[in-house]
Amino acid sequence: MSRPSPPDRSSPRRSPAARPTDDELLDAARAVFAERGYAQATMGLIADRADSTKPTLYAHFGDKAALFRATVSREVAAVRSWVVQAYETADPRPLEERVRRAVMAMFSYAGAHPESFRLMFDSAVDEMSNERRALADTVAALVLGQIRDHLVAHGRPVGPSADLLAAMMVGLVGRAAMHVSHSPGLDPIAAGELATGFVMAALRGLDPALLDHVDRPQPAGQCVT
Repeated sequence: MSRPSPPDRSSPRRSPAARPTDDELLDAARAVFAERGYAQATMGLIADRADSTKPTLYAHFGDKAALFRATVSREVAAVRSWVVQAYETADPRPLEERVRRAVMAMFSYAGAHPESFRLMFDSAVDEMSNERRALADTVAALVLGQIRDHLVAHGRPVGPSADLLAAMMVGLVGRAAMHVSHSPGLDPIAAGELATGFVMAALRGLDPALLDHVDRPQPAGQCVT
């Protein structure tokens, strides 16, 4: 079965006489931030990578922190659009196919854009924590819809355990896709199929007693020991 490919967001080589576009500058910033990390990246390195100058970077984006925020914002918007499109395309399909297409969206994107993934999820800088959290929340909300459908189809009530399962699945798939972005020799499609099988096995093997225990209301003020 054919898989959708992430959009090609690489920039063509520009003429030496042309002025750099914002996207070309952000491409260079993404590469340097992903390779060096925020602390070791400099405006000079980014300007060199873009075949531009530091004054041009400052004129377009301001200081390094502002450039980092602009770079991550663009990457977050791109991956959110790609993942949401994959979920919407899979919506009327059976659950396993919906899960497969959704998981594959993350893995194929990580394989095609490893710098983007590392920049968004592997950076120690907390400058963009809100944007990263918003992206995770978007994906978790989509996953939650799949989990709710699965529980309802099996006659289960939908309680707090559904949100917990969604958070667990997003964390698992996100970290596994990050592993792909650091492993150029790893086939992202094969990795995505493995992750799909893992997620589906987890859903099929859910222990109703454990779900009931999470969904059971706790008395006010009770501490878990």
